[in-house]
Amino acid sequence: MVYLLGSDVHAAITTEHAVVGMSVVEGSGEVYPDNVLIGVLDATDNTANSISTTAAHNLSTGDPFMFTMDDASPSLALTLDGSAAATGTTYFAIKVDADDLKVASTYANAIAGTAMSLGGAIQAGTGVNTNLTRELGSNTLIKNRNWPQYDGAGRIDSIIGDTTTAEGIEQSTTDDLNVLTDLTSIDVTVGTTDEDVSYFGQRTALKTEIQNEVTVTFTKKKSDNKFSALFNKARAGVLTFSDTTKTAFDLDSATAISSTLPTTTTTDVNNTLAAGIGSKPSRNFGFRIHIMLKTGVEVMTLRNCCMTAYTTTVNADGVTEETIEFYGTVKPKVTKDAVGHVTATPEADL
Repeated sequence: MVYLLGSDVHAAITTEHAVVGMSVVEGSGEVYPDNVLIGVLDATDNTANSISTTAAHNLSTGDPFMFTMDDASPSLALTLDGSAAATGTTYFAIKVDADDLKVASTYANAIAGTAMSLGGAIQAGTGVNTNLTRELGSNTLIKNRNWPQYDGAGRIDSIIGDTTTAEGIEQSTTDDLNVLTDLTSIDVTVGTTDEDVSYFGQRTALKTEIQNEVTVTFTKKKSDNKFSALFNKARAGVLTFSDTTKTAFDLDSATAISSTLPTTTTTDVNNTLAAGIGSKPSRNFGFRIHIMLKTGVEVMTLRNCCMTAYTTTVNADGVTEETIEFYGTVKPKVTKDAVGHVTATPEADL
């Protein structure tokens, strides 16, 4: 079935992870997990313009990060190039060594080695620490499954949107940043894969349902290279690991969601399609797609979908469009509200 866009049809994409979203740095084309803790600051060297962390920060030159306080008081007492550093603002790392880095204002400056001058001090070892994080904000391309109901229990202080009331995929406010914009068409196909089984000596054949099949194709005006990067680097969403050796771990099925954010050493983007096709995937596998059929009344939710195709075309008017195809094997859910289905996929449904 094909939906031609009108006033009542909107679409949104989130990760299947309950906490972690994803962002893309346009200059590098790299994809990063968002809403993660990178490290806790230990000290600043205002002469060398460098900061150190209590443990290895695992950042490379050009990687994005933000400053976040454990709570709102005291505020971030750090200056960059003479102005107050801001929580929720994206900065870029210039790696000095495993525990030290400098701060750049842009990705280009980080690659060029142009660091910002440091001033002021940090909170360290007081129970109200200055942290390095990547937050859910205006730079996040794909929000988490529970957006905007979960924001790290207050740890991430610059989340955009209402953190107490589910905004869903309504396009009524700019807070609904998980909504796809500039869409020209949506094509949704829902079906099943069947197999005919014949028994020796029997005249009647048996038709067996093997699995569900869901395909959704978005065509939209191309304004940047973010979805191209997503296809090349993170076609299967977010992957969570149990430890720093990166043993695969299904966060939602194994433990309850806590206020402690995942770290970048145990959370990464996932580009392994084999985990979702032909084998049983993690419950965090892939993306969750919401399609609003009637504004405020009905939403179809497609769960655990992976990106299987990406193309760009130039139409007769000279406008470049991109086509993004998702594929899943989990039966869709239809809800009579403006939010969509946000509950983790039961293991039996995979």
